Amino acid sequence: MRIKKINIQNYGPIKNLTITPGNFELIFGLNESGKTAIVEALTYVLFKRSPTPLRYGKPENTIVQIEEDEILYTLPAKKKNIEMPSGDIANLLYVQASESSIYDSKDEASFWDGIKALLSKVGKGVPLVKLDDKIFEAVGLSPKKAEWKKEKQSLIATEQKRRDELGMYLKRIGETEKKETKLAHLSERYDNLKKELKQIEDYKNFKNYQEISNLYNAYLEEKTHLQEYARYKYEYLTQWQGLEAEKKSRLKDENKLKEVKAETKDLEREISELKNKEKIIELEDFKSCIAKAQAAVKVLPIIYPLLFLSAATIIFILSFFLTIPKIPAAGILIFSCALFIYFWYKTKKARKKLAEKNKWLTKAQKLFPDISNFTELIHKIETMEKTQIEKKILLTEKTKFIEHLSKEQTLANIEKGISDLRNKTGIAELSDLKKKIDTKRKIDTELSKLDGKISGMLSERDVKKWERIIKAMKTKRPEKEPDIISEKDLKNEVQKIEERINELTREIKIFKEVEQTKFNITDDRSAFIQYDRLQKTLENYTLEKKAALIVREIFKKMSSELDEFIHDIITGNDSLSEYFKSVTDRYDEVEIENRNFIVKQRDGRKFNADDLSSGAKDQLLLCFRLAALKHIFPKGSFLILDDAFIFADWSRRQKLVDLLKKFIQDGNQVIYLTSDNHTRDILKASGARITTI
Repeated sequence: MRIKKINIQNYGPIKNLTITPGNFELIFGLNESGKTAIVEALTYVLFKRSPTPLRYGKPENTIVQIEEDEILYTLPAKKKNIEMPSGDIANLLYVQASESSIYDSKDEASFWDGIKALLSKVGKGVPLVKLDDKIFEAVGLSPKKAEWKKEKQSLIATEQKRRDELGMYLKRIGETEKKETKLAHLSERYDNLKKELKQIEDYKNFKNYQEISNLYNAYLEEKTHLQEYARYKYEYLTQWQGLEAEKKSRLKDENKLKEVKAETKDLEREISELKNKEKIIELEDFKSCIAKAQAAVKVLPIIYPLLFLSAATIIFILSFFLTIPKIPAAGILIFSCALFIYFWYKTKKARKKLAEKNKWLTKAQKLFPDISNFTELIHKIETMEKTQIEKKILLTEKTKFIEHLSKEQTLANIEKGISDLRNKTGIAELSDLKKKIDTKRKIDTELSKLDGKISGMLSERDVKKWERIIKAMKTKRPEKEPDIISEKDLKNEVQKIEERINELTREIKIFKEVEQTKFNITDDRSAFIQYDRLQKTLENYTLEKKAALIVREIFKKMSSELDEFIHDIITGNDSLSEYFKSVTDRYDEVEIENRNFIVKQRDGRKFNADDLSSGAKDQLLLCFRLAALKHIFPKGSFLILDDAFIFADWSRRQKLVDLLKKFIQDGNQVIYLTSDNHTRDILKASGARITTI
């Protein structure tokens, strides 16, 4: 299973991003560059979940292509086309920075059961958990509680009720007279208990009237007290605080305004100086001079034609004394003279051009004293033009800033607002108003408590009706204080006696008048036959339940065998113990006790995973993921790491990278997201392909 392509559009800071990840892909980006948006979009599309609440909403325009068994799947899809891990199991394929857990403690069982379900599946087969559910479904049991479902409970209850009714009918034939005698005794006891309860109820009404009267009097006192603070309104405090804050801000802004105005004047002066230089450049036509000066000027060496002329002169003189022909010697002399004149002319012209260049350069140096050649002059002119544009832009921004500050509310208006609030409240200082408001708030709170108690006791929110209702509740003090503690026991006894009286009355009446008709009983023999049939049916239901529970025990035994398979993930080659030892070089073995990790040092000491440092826990759980993925997905899978090494020290970080390289070499894919330069460098050195956002 490989991620072949990721495309994210218009999600947070990501506008349009397409990544075709390799087997070892590093996505690097600085903070706020969109790395978090990539993680949210990717995990939501793959696992329908996110490590944190979605910052930018649902990633509507995100597509992820996954290849499994040479078939390419696209997510999200309208119909389920590939089964991706969900819930806590998805944490095997995704690790966020400093993640010291792979399942929620409240739901740890679902995580381990989810792993076992993945391991127990063959192709598109059904996990043991689902088989267990199907068997319980077939007989009408609830899988979680191992109890009958509501429909089956209703059926069984109906049949039990019918059986019990028939049994009662068959049993009551000789018991009717006994029930009538018992009914008389219960009725007498019932009347006595009702009298005692009436006395207790009268006393409670009196105590309730006393309590509600006291609360109402306290409410009226607090209401009167609150009227003294009517002028101190909550909104006045908010307005005053806002004005004070605005006053401080305005004072700061005025100081800033002075600074910006001074900076603006400096900018205007600098821009004016640059414009003057620009005018001088145009008047002196430096640009055309530069173009001419850039043409190469070559000074011809005159020494060679001079030597040639000297030699020709000597030869011509010798022709008068030696047997050298005079005409050729004269021709050579004439040619050498012409050649010398030509070289002399060219040299003079070149020196003139050099003098002109030096003259132009001298003029330019008056404008730009720090230049020494035309190349520096060109650079200086370009820099000057760029600087002028930048200063104009900066001047515009500062001018807008000055206009903005100038439009804000003045200190005089703020002071007037504060003065108005002083007049309204009669208080000179904000701190005094705060004290008044605090006192008013306490009174309001106390009133709210009293209001809640009184309205709850009276079941009436309208304050105007309270006095009338309380007067109507007035109750005379009882002559004798009853035993209130016994009320609950008396009520329970009355209820039981009442239920028993009603039950006996109903049974006697039914038996005497309508029992056979109601239960559709024609004679005693048919009642016996129907009772026997229902008894056997109910026994069969019990046998079905026992059989389903026995099957569950068998599945539990099979599940324990899967636990042994999980144990193989912990020990042996390519196991959690081997990986964790290679990373830490300290712990030789890892065990699982009560669905928790226990690590063992070389000296035999054992530690619970929760006692390890956060970095060591991160490394332990990453090693577990790598070992588990190799067993669960033998054909290979992908692993998404979001800065998973950020809290590891340098030596362990390199070992973790080496472990990832081995994981990739075994046919898996790793996508690592980071904003850390060191992590980027060591991953790059280990062969990761880098995508920078």
